[in-house]
Amino acid sequence: MPEITLRAIILAIVLAIILAASNTYLALKIGILTSASIPAAVLAMGILRCFKNSNILENNMVQTIASVGEGLAGGVIFTAPALFLMGEPPTLFSIVLLSVLGGLLGILFMIPMRRYIIVQEHGKLPFP
Repeated sequence: MPEITLRAIILAIVLAIILAASNTYLALKIGILTSASIPAAVLAMGILRCFKNSNILENNMVQTIASVGEGLAGGVIFTAPALFLMGEPPTLFSIVLLSVLGGLLGILFMIPMRRYIIVQEHGKLPFP
């Protein structure tokens, strides 16, 4: 079954942008960040159901990418107000740069951790 398809990538990016923007607004407005994993999974399932040959692997990929977009928005939500309080109002470029660097840092940390947690410790650690 195909997992990485063009429609899954496009849908994931669109959902990540929508969920990140809505969660950013909500968090900055009322001060609480909600998780976007369940709405992303439900929306992905509903939208991919319109295609006849979609599968659960595509749904999993769309949900994962969309919830990561919300996680990056969380990084901005908690960093930008701190910079304002310190007297250093961030520019749009610095916010984008911090988001990209934070996302890359998270990916680079998870690459070695995945092998250890999932492959080497299989059967030793309780799931999840």
